[in-house]
Amino acid sequence: MATGLGLTLLLASCASPPAEPEAAPPFVFRSLDLRQQDGEGRTLWELTSPETRYDLSRRVAQARDLRGVLYSQGKPLYRFTAANGVVLNDGELVQLEGPTRVQRLEGGERPLVITALRVRWYPARKLMELDRAPVATQDDLRLTSRRVRFLIGEDRLELVGTPTLVRSGVDPLRLVLSRADWSPGSGALRGRGPVQGERAVPDRPPQRLTAPSLTANTRSRTIDLQAPVRVVDPGQKGELLARSTRMDLQRRLITSDEPFEGRLGQSTLRGTGFALNFASTTVVVPSACQLNQPGESLRAERCQWNWATGAVEASGDVTLRRRENDQVTRAERLTARAEKDGFVQFGGPGARVRTQLRLPEAPGRPRDGRAAPAPIGL
Repeated sequence: MATGLGLTLLLASCASPPAEPEAAPPFVFRSLDLRQQDGEGRTLWELTSPETRYDLSRRVAQARDLRGVLYSQGKPLYRFTAANGVVLNDGELVQLEGPTRVQRLEGGERPLVITALRVRWYPARKLMELDRAPVATQDDLRLTSRRVRFLIGEDRLELVGTPTLVRSGVDPLRLVLSRADWSPGSGALRGRGPVQGERAVPDRPPQRLTAPSLTANTRSRTIDLQAPVRVVDPGQKGELLARSTRMDLQRRLITSDEPFEGRLGQSTLRGTGFALNFASTTVVVPSACQLNQPGESLRAERCQWNWATGAVEASGDVTLRRRENDQVTRAERLTARAEKDGFVQFGGPGARVRTQLRLPEAPGRPRDGRAAPAPIGL
C-alpha cells in the first residue's frame, strides 16, 4: 500500500513533565491519500480526504469529505463519496458514515447510483456492506432492502431483507422479493420469491401479482416471472392465471407463449399465449382463443380486445355457439362489443356469417314417431 500524507504537528514546551502521562493528541493531516495496487501495478482503489485526524496508538484515522474510486482491470469503475469516515488499521476497514454515494462510471446519462447512511468497506476483501437505508437507482428503477453486500470483485450486489423493486413513471410497478442478486454490468437480476407485486391502475384499486420467483435485466428492462403467475384486478373483478410471463417495461408489453386462463366478471377467456400492449390498450390472443360466457361460447384462431374502447374481434375459423335454439354461427371474422361487466355482445355489421339453429317443435307435432325437423341453416 502506498500512502501520500501531508502532516501538520503542533508541539508545546513545558517547564516540567506532568505528574501523570496524558494521552497524546491525534495528529492532524492536511490531506489523506491512500491507494492500493495489484501485483501488476494496476490501481485497485484510492481514497482521499482534505483533513484527517490520526491516532497513532490506535491506528485510527477520522476523516471528512471522503472521496474514492474503485478500479477494475486498472480502469475506474465506481466513484464514491461520504460525509465522514473512519479508517481502521491503516485501511484494513473503512467505515463511511453520513450520506454516502456510490456511482457507476458506466451507464451514460442515467448511471447506477447506490446510496446509504452507513457503509463498511473491507478493501482487502473487495467488499462493501451497506446497512442503513441502502437504495440502488437506475433510470426509473429503484431497488431497496434492509442490507446490501457489494461484492466489488464480482461487480455484484446481494440484497437481503425484503428487497423491493419499484418502477416509477408510466405504468408504475412494485415487486417485493425475499432476496435478490444484481449484476449491474450485465444488468442481470435474479429475485427469489415469493414475489408479491402491485401495478397501479388509474381510478381503480391496484392490480395484485404473485409468482414464485423472477429473473430480470435492467439493461434490456425486462422482467420474467416464473410460473405460475396470478394477477388479480379487484376493480374489474378480473383474474389472470398464466405460466411463464415476460414484462417488457420499455415497450410497455406483457407477453406469454404458453396457455393461460383469464376471468372478467362472468366471462372466461382461454388461449395459447397472449400479448397485453399498454401503449395501444389492446390484448391479443394469437392462438386457440376460447371465450365462454353465460349462454354462449366462442372459438377462433385469434382474438383481440381493446379494453379502452371495448372493441372485440375474433378471426380465423370462428365458431359462436348460443344455447338458445342450439344456434351455431360460423365466420372468418366476427366483431363484438365488451360491456363493463365483461360480457361480450357479438354481431357487428359487415361480417359474412353462416348461422344454423334448431327451432322448437310446433304444438301440433305429429305423433307417428317421425323425427323432429332438421336444423335450419341461414
